[in-house]
Amino acid sequence: MTGTVQTTVVPQLVPLTEGQTWEFAVALMQQAPRDLDPDKVRYYLANKKELGADLRAVLGQPLQAFDTRPWQKFFKKYFSRTVDLSNLHIPTKLDYLCRAVVIVPELTNNDIFDACTKAFNGTTWRYANDLNTVRDIVVRPQGPHVIWFRDVVEADADMANKSARDIATAGTNTTTLKERMLLELVYFDETGGHLDIQNWTLCAGSRIHGGSVPRCRWNVGKFFVSATVVVNCYPGLRARVVVS
Repeated sequence: MTGTVQTTVVPQLVPLTEGQTWEFAVALMQQAPRDLDPDKVRYYLANKKELGADLRAVLGQPLQAFDTRPWQKFFKKYFSRTVDLSNLHIPTKLDYLCRAVVIVPELTNNDIFDACTKAFNGTTWRYANDLNTVRDIVVRPQGPHVIWFRDVVEADADMANKSARDIATAGTNTTTLKERMLLELVYFDETGGHLDIQNWTLCAGSRIHGGSVPRCRWNVGKFFVSATVVVNCYPGLRARVVVS
Protein backbone atom coordinates (compact mmCIF):
# COMPACT_ATOMS: atom_id res chain seq x y z
CA MET A 1 0.00 0.00 0.00
CA THR A 2 1.27 3.48 -0.84
CA GLY A 3 1.40 6.34 1.64
CA THR A 4 0.64 6.46 5.35
CA VAL A 5 -3.01 5.45 5.23
CA GLN A 6 -3.78 1.88 6.29
CA THR A 7 -6.76 -0.40 5.72
CA THR A 8 -8.65 -1.75 8.70
CA VAL A 9 -10.20 -4.70 6.88
CA VAL A 10 -9.28 -8.13 8.23
CA PRO A 11 -8.45 -10.54 5.38
CA GLN A 12 -10.97 -13.32 4.92
CA LEU A 13 -10.77 -16.11 2.39
CA VAL A 14 -13.99 -16.35 0.38
CA PRO A 15 -14.80 -20.06 -0.16
CA LEU A 16 -16.01 -21.41 -3.49
CA THR A 17 -19.68 -22.18 -3.78
CA GLU A 18 -20.76 -25.69 -4.76
CA GLY A 19 -21.77 -24.37 -8.17
CA GLN A 20 -18.36 -22.78 -8.76
CA THR A 21 -16.63 -26.02 -7.78
CA TRP A 22 -18.65 -28.03 -10.27
CA GLU A 23 -18.21 -25.39 -12.97
CA PHE A 24 -14.44 -25.52 -12.46
CA ALA A 25 -14.43 -29.34 -12.64
CA VAL A 26 -16.33 -29.19 -15.94
CA ALA A 27 -13.92 -26.56 -17.25
CA LEU A 28 -10.97 -28.83 -16.43
CA MET A 29 -12.55 -31.63 -18.44
CA GLN A 30 -13.39 -29.35 -21.37
CA GLN A 31 -9.94 -27.77 -21.55
CA ALA A 32 -7.91 -30.94 -21.03
CA PRO A 33 -5.70 -31.64 -24.10
CA ARG A 34 -6.96 -34.29 -26.47
CA ASP A 35 -3.42 -35.55 -27.17
CA LEU A 36 -2.59 -36.68 -23.64
CA ASP A 37 0.35 -39.03 -23.19
CA PRO A 38 -1.31 -42.44 -22.60
CA ASP A 39 1.49 -43.62 -20.29
CA LYS A 40 1.25 -40.47 -18.18
CA VAL A 41 -2.53 -40.79 -17.89
CA ARG A 42 -2.22 -44.45 -16.82
CA TYR A 43 0.45 -43.48 -14.28
CA TYR A 44 -1.80 -40.85 -12.70
CA LEU A 45 -4.76 -43.25 -12.70
CA ALA A 46 -2.64 -45.61 -10.64
CA ASN A 47 -1.25 -42.77 -8.47
CA LYS A 48 -4.14 -40.39 -7.86
CA LYS A 49 -2.49 -38.77 -4.85
CA GLU A 50 0.39 -37.64 -7.05
CA LEU A 51 -2.09 -36.20 -9.53
CA GLY A 52 -3.64 -34.21 -6.69
CA ALA A 53 -0.23 -33.00 -5.52
CA ASP A 54 0.77 -31.90 -9.02
CA LEU A 55 -2.53 -30.08 -9.55
CA ARG A 56 -2.15 -28.32 -6.21
CA ALA A 57 1.35 -27.18 -7.19
CA VAL A 58 -0.23 -25.30 -10.10
CA LEU A 59 -3.65 -24.28 -8.78
CA GLY A 60 -2.46 -23.54 -5.27
CA GLN A 61 -0.35 -20.61 -6.41
CA PRO A 62 -1.91 -17.13 -6.36
CA LEU A 63 -2.55 -15.34 -9.61
CA GLN A 64 0.38 -13.06 -10.41
CA ALA A 65 -0.41 -11.66 -13.83
CA PHE A 66 -2.72 -8.68 -14.28
CA ASP A 67 -4.15 -8.59 -17.78
CA THR A 68 -4.12 -5.00 -19.01
CA ARG A 69 -5.71 -5.75 -22.40
CA PRO A 70 -9.33 -5.36 -21.20
CA TRP A 71 -8.38 -2.05 -19.64
CA GLN A 72 -6.86 -0.77 -22.87
CA LYS A 73 -10.20 -1.55 -24.54
CA PHE A 74 -12.11 0.09 -21.67
CA PHE A 75 -10.21 3.39 -21.91
CA LYS A 76 -10.50 3.37 -25.70
CA LYS A 77 -14.25 2.69 -25.53
CA TYR A 78 -15.21 5.32 -22.95
CA PHE A 79 -12.46 7.93 -23.31
CA SER A 80 -11.16 7.42 -26.87
CA ARG A 81 -7.64 7.16 -25.45
CA THR A 82 -4.76 4.75 -25.76
CA VAL A 83 -3.12 4.65 -22.35
CA ASP A 84 0.32 3.37 -21.40
CA LEU A 85 -0.01 0.68 -18.72
CA SER A 86 3.47 -0.77 -19.12
CA ASN A 87 4.52 0.42 -15.65
CA LEU A 88 1.22 -0.28 -13.92
CA HIS A 89 1.48 -0.34 -10.12
CA ILE A 90 -0.48 -3.34 -8.77
CA PRO A 91 -0.84 -3.57 -4.97
CA THR A 92 -1.37 -6.92 -3.29
CA LYS A 93 -5.09 -7.38 -2.78
CA LEU A 94 -6.52 -8.81 0.41
CA ASP A 95 -8.11 -12.25 0.62
CA TYR A 96 -11.70 -11.24 0.01
CA LEU A 97 -13.63 -10.87 -3.24
CA CYS A 98 -12.26 -7.74 -4.93
CA ARG A 99 -12.95 -5.63 -7.99
CA ALA A 100 -10.07 -3.82 -9.67
CA VAL A 101 -10.15 -0.30 -11.04
CA VAL A 102 -7.22 1.03 -13.06
CA ILE A 103 -6.49 4.71 -12.49
CA VAL A 104 -4.58 6.77 -15.05
CA PRO A 105 -3.46 10.24 -13.91
CA GLU A 106 -4.32 11.98 -17.17
CA LEU A 107 -8.05 11.44 -16.64
CA THR A 108 -9.68 14.19 -14.58
CA ASN A 109 -12.82 14.13 -12.47
CA ASN A 110 -14.65 16.02 -15.20
CA ASP A 111 -13.47 13.52 -17.84
CA ILE A 112 -14.85 10.61 -15.86
CA PHE A 113 -18.15 12.30 -14.99
CA ASP A 114 -18.64 13.24 -18.65
CA ALA A 115 -17.95 9.62 -19.66
CA CYS A 116 -20.56 8.47 -17.14
CA THR A 117 -23.05 10.98 -18.52
CA LYS A 118 -22.53 9.66 -22.05
CA ALA A 119 -22.64 6.00 -21.02
CA PHE A 120 -25.77 6.49 -18.89
CA ASN A 121 -27.59 8.43 -21.62
CA GLY A 122 -27.51 11.73 -19.77
CA THR A 123 -28.90 10.42 -16.49
CA THR A 124 -26.35 12.09 -14.19
CA TRP A 125 -26.31 15.01 -11.78
CA ARG A 126 -23.46 16.81 -10.03
CA TYR A 127 -23.44 19.45 -7.31
CA ALA A 128 -21.19 21.74 -9.40
CA ASN A 129 -20.17 22.03 -13.04
CA ASP A 130 -16.45 21.75 -12.31
CA LEU A 131 -15.44 18.64 -10.35
CA ASN A 132 -11.76 19.28 -11.04
CA THR A 133 -11.69 21.59 -8.03
CA VAL A 134 -11.99 18.52 -5.78
CA ARG A 135 -8.67 17.63 -4.15
CA ASP A 136 -7.54 14.28 -2.78
CA ILE A 137 -6.19 13.99 0.76
CA VAL A 138 -4.84 10.44 0.39
CA VAL A 139 -1.53 9.43 -1.19
CA ARG A 140 -1.59 7.41 -4.41
CA PRO A 141 1.12 6.28 -6.87
CA GLN A 142 1.97 8.98 -9.39
CA GLY A 143 1.66 6.78 -12.47
CA PRO A 144 -1.03 4.33 -13.62
CA HIS A 145 -2.10 2.12 -10.74
CA VAL A 146 -4.70 -0.38 -9.60
CA ILE A 147 -7.17 0.26 -6.79
CA TRP A 148 -8.78 -2.80 -5.20
CA PHE A 149 -12.36 -2.40 -3.94
CA ARG A 150 -14.42 -4.90 -2.02
CA ASP A 151 -16.74 -6.38 -4.67
CA VAL A 152 -20.10 -5.27 -3.26
CA VAL A 153 -22.98 -3.26 -4.70
CA GLU A 154 -23.60 -1.21 -1.57
CA ALA A 155 -20.72 0.64 0.09
CA ASP A 156 -18.97 -1.19 2.94
CA ALA A 157 -21.43 -1.93 5.74
CA ASP A 158 -18.72 -1.74 8.40
CA MET A 159 -18.05 1.88 7.42
CA ALA A 160 -21.58 3.05 8.25
CA ASN A 161 -21.94 5.77 10.88
CA LYS A 162 -18.35 6.96 10.32
CA SER A 163 -17.84 10.52 9.18
CA ALA A 164 -15.03 11.66 6.90
CA ARG A 165 -13.41 13.25 9.94
CA ASP A 166 -13.59 9.92 11.82
CA ILE A 167 -12.01 8.13 8.85
CA ALA A 168 -9.19 10.67 8.53
CA THR A 169 -8.47 10.42 12.26
CA ALA A 170 -8.35 6.60 12.07
CA GLY A 171 -6.10 6.72 8.98
CA THR A 172 -8.32 4.35 7.01
CA ASN A 173 -7.61 4.13 3.28
CA THR A 174 -10.87 4.94 1.48
CA THR A 175 -11.92 5.90 -2.02
CA THR A 176 -11.55 9.25 -3.70
CA LEU A 177 -14.22 10.81 -5.91
CA LYS A 178 -12.30 9.92 -9.08
CA GLU A 179 -11.96 6.27 -8.03
CA ARG A 180 -15.63 5.98 -7.08
CA MET A 181 -16.88 7.49 -10.35
CA LEU A 182 -14.60 5.23 -12.36
CA LEU A 183 -15.81 2.25 -10.32
CA GLU A 184 -19.37 3.13 -11.35
CA LEU A 185 -18.38 3.14 -15.00
CA VAL A 186 -16.40 -0.10 -14.69
CA TYR A 187 -19.27 -1.84 -12.91
CA PHE A 188 -21.72 -0.65 -15.56
CA ASP A 189 -19.41 -1.83 -18.35
CA GLU A 190 -19.03 -5.29 -16.80
CA THR A 191 -22.58 -5.88 -15.54
CA GLY A 192 -24.94 -3.30 -17.03
CA GLY A 193 -25.93 -2.38 -13.47
CA HIS A 194 -25.19 0.36 -10.98
CA LEU A 195 -23.86 0.73 -7.44
CA ASP A 196 -25.25 2.16 -4.21
CA ILE A 197 -28.94 1.75 -4.94
CA GLN A 198 -29.84 2.12 -1.26
CA ASN A 199 -26.91 4.03 0.27
CA TRP A 200 -24.32 6.69 -0.51
CA THR A 201 -20.61 6.10 -0.98
CA LEU A 202 -18.79 8.71 1.08
CA CYS A 203 -15.69 9.65 -0.93
CA ALA A 204 -13.71 10.35 2.22
CA GLY A 205 -10.40 10.36 0.34
CA SER A 206 -11.38 13.68 -1.29
CA ARG A 207 -12.39 17.16 -0.22
CA ILE A 208 -14.40 19.89 -1.90
CA HIS A 209 -13.30 23.51 -1.70
CA GLY A 210 -14.44 24.66 1.71
CA GLY A 211 -13.93 21.28 3.36
CA SER A 212 -17.06 19.35 2.37
CA VAL A 213 -16.88 15.76 1.14
CA PRO A 214 -18.22 14.34 -2.15
CA ARG A 215 -20.59 11.39 -2.15
CA CYS A 216 -22.07 9.23 -4.92
CA ARG A 217 -25.00 6.92 -5.52
CA TRP A 218 -27.51 5.71 -8.13
CA ASN A 219 -31.03 6.89 -7.28
CA VAL A 220 -34.32 7.22 -9.19
CA GLY A 221 -32.58 6.22 -12.41
CA LYS A 222 -29.75 8.72 -12.15
CA PHE A 223 -26.10 8.82 -11.05
CA PHE A 224 -25.61 11.54 -8.44
CA VAL A 225 -22.44 13.27 -7.29
CA SER A 226 -23.43 15.27 -4.25
CA ALA A 227 -21.70 16.68 -1.17
CA THR A 228 -21.96 16.48 2.59
CA VAL A 229 -20.24 18.07 5.57
CA VAL A 230 -17.12 16.47 6.96
CA VAL A 231 -18.72 15.50 10.30
CA ASN A 232 -21.88 13.99 8.81
CA CYS A 233 -22.52 10.33 9.61
CA TYR A 234 -25.53 8.01 9.44
CA PRO A 235 -26.24 4.36 8.46
CA GLY A 236 -26.78 5.09 4.77
CA LEU A 237 -23.55 7.07 4.31
CA ARG A 238 -20.62 4.67 3.97
CA ALA A 239 -17.07 4.92 2.71
CA ARG A 240 -15.47 2.18 0.61
CA VAL A 241 -12.18 0.83 1.95
CA VAL A 242 -9.57 0.38 -0.78
CA VAL A 243 -6.16 -1.19 -1.27
CA SER A 244 -3.82 1.07 -3.19
